[in-house]
Amino acid sequence: MSEPDPEKPDEASASSEEDKEQKALARPDGGKEDPQEPSQDAPEHLREREDDIAPDSLRLDPQIGEDLFGAGFSAYYSGVHASGVNAFGNNNVLRVINVEGQPPKQPIIRDLVGVPELTEVYADTTTEKTLVDLLSLRSTACLTGRSHTGRFSTACIALARRHAPDRIHEILLPTDVDPDVLHRAVDSIQPDHGYLLRLLDHDHVQTMRRVGEVFRRREASFLLIRDAGRPADLTHSAEVYLTAAVPSAVFGRRLRHLLHKAGHHNSEAVADYLARSQTILASVLNSSYGPREVVEMAKLVAERFPAQEDELNEVLELSQPRRRSRAAEILRSDCLKDQRPPRRTDQHQRAFRIAYAVCVGEPLHDVFEAAGLLLTEIDDQAERTGWGRMALQYPVADLLGPLAVDWHDGREKARPRDGASRTAWLRDGALRGAIIDEAWHEFDSTRPALLSWLNTLASADEPVRRAAAATAGVLLHHDFHRVCADLVDGWASAPRARVRQAAAWAVVTADMGGRVGHLVRWKLRDWTQGERNYQRDTAARVYASGLRQPDLSWSLTDLRRIAHDQMQQYDSTVAEGVHQLYQPQRAHQIIAELAQWSADVPLQRHAADAFLRLAAKPVADLPSDLPELMAGLNRGAIEVGDLVRLWRVSLVATGMSKTAWHLFGQWLHQAEQEESCSKSVGAMVNEMAEDLTLRRRLQFHLGRMRESPEGLPEWLEPTIKDW
Repeated sequence: MSEPDPEKPDEASASSEEDKEQKALARPDGGKEDPQEPSQDAPEHLREREDDIAPDSLRLDPQIGEDLFGAGFSAYYSGVHASGVNAFGNNNVLRVINVEGQPPKQPIIRDLVGVPELTEVYADTTTEKTLVDLLSLRSTACLTGRSHTGRFSTACIALARRHAPDRIHEILLPTDVDPDVLHRAVDSIQPDHGYLLRLLDHDHVQTMRRVGEVFRRREASFLLIRDAGRPADLTHSAEVYLTAAVPSAVFGRRLRHLLHKAGHHNSEAVADYLARSQTILASVLNSSYGPREVVEMAKLVAERFPAQEDELNEVLELSQPRRRSRAAEILRSDCLKDQRPPRRTDQHQRAFRIAYAVCVGEPLHDVFEAAGLLLTEIDDQAERTGWGRMALQYPVADLLGPLAVDWHDGREKARPRDGASRTAWLRDGALRGAIIDEAWHEFDSTRPALLSWLNTLASADEPVRRAAAATAGVLLHHDFHRVCADLVDGWASAPRARVRQAAAWAVVTADMGGRVGHLVRWKLRDWTQGERNYQRDTAARVYASGLRQPDLSWSLTDLRRIAHDQMQQYDSTVAEGVHQLYQPQRAHQIIAELAQWSADVPLQRHAADAFLRLAAKPVADLPSDLPELMAGLNRGAIEVGDLVRLWRVSLVATGMSKTAWHLFGQWLHQAEQEESCSKSVGAMVNEMAEDLTLRRRLQFHLGRMRESPEGLPEWLEPTIKDW
């Protein structure tokens, strides 16, 4: 029902049909009590209900990805654009694959627009030639190897040499769609083109057999990419194991290309510089985690073009291998080997430094508390009960060791929160992820204590909870299945909403690293289709935190499925998930989907909530507050009928009508200021009035809106008189 109004008697003539309609909108569950989680979960009194989620309040800042992953920061996260062969969105054309009996989520094909540039910088191995020879004999093949070793680039080069650089595409399959659908997709395959597919847990041999005929008939090539740890894991004659490129070769090709683009055309001088640089860089290049880090080092060197060795070393301090080297120094104990450290001093130092890195940006008292909790977990693992915490034992500078310089500098450079005088701060923000990496990989018996510690922090206040989730995201990036099983899956099934939100932040953070995106989407599928409402709520929170699928329809399908849960009926998680998917170029698709939701009673509240969040968004880079949806309506990009349906459910929905009428008034006021929009908005209002129930409400509210204290806008009066 609409919000109570002191002039309610003016509406006494509303029909009984209207009352029935309002009840349906107000209580989509048919008048039952608040929906509860199934009995296998916690009872209702333990359920933590939150207030409405404010727009963008759950979205992760992309800066977190840069700090935690450095060169590995991915472009898949919402709102972030990237270029290159593996970038989503930038000039990449997406086409739906046509198959008979379309699945709920449709497979798509994207053009790999960065392949021509890749051919100029690619460092050859023996693998691409083997693949080209193999694809000249058959239509399908499979490239196998460890992730993060350059398989995708090698596959692109092999197909480019077999066909042409501008004829290479990637096939993207939703996680719940089998690759077998491709054998019915003949019309979507272009002759003499190359296609890639990253295979997850499907049988690669069976896939090649099923779809090979489709590509053979079109004289096209189909190249699978799958994970395998050793050459001995090959199971088919059409499989090729990747021979990784030499890091120095990757660096040299990339640096030469970048220097040439920057205007350094003297080939002899560039060759000499490369020779000198590679000698200095040898140890750093060989300790890299893969080609991506090598490419980032080449970009750093090309950007600053240091002439002296000390200048080059200064540039390399910003590389991931050097950060990991510094992290190892930071976590090294200050106690001398020939001295017996007093009472776990070395562990105390490491725990404090790890807590400092995890809680960067937070008040120092959070670091003290987190370090104490980590020491408690370490003591519990060692069965050292009752050790407690000694006060006034170690100065902060002694505990921080090499990080003390950052801490002292942070007194002036960091911006402490209100009420806090000291804040944890790092000069190089990306060192944070390197310290977590080092703690996870380089110390024995550490992992159980770290995971238990993060589990404790997940119930803390939001800033610390966000820090714990970000740390869990880094660990997911390194050991996805282990950390999911021992930590994050438990968070996703927790009765408390704040803990479930930590799970969502963790997987979104892991996705930022660009290495486990396929695993993140498989986990998201498991939660979306899970048996427990809590897991599905966590999946909605993943979208509300900023994750986007390669295709918008995949995300909307998941959110629509989750929205049917009774547990979601009075929460705004799904609506915020839709809000995070929004981009101006996607407006027509999202509004059309929400309009469909408005016809489904259990989804009406979600449709109204999501629509009101979007209807309030102004056009960016304009001095006025013109709503983006109004601008889309005015230029014909959004169907007026879809907006009418969404305004209708929003203006009468219980708990939202007051906000909706206020926002509707702002729309009318803005249309009055933007004369170009008054005609399209007037047509929308006129179509809204075709519904008798809504017309009565419009007649009552339009003359009482505080947004128009002087009465109805002149351009709207003729429309109302015709009613």
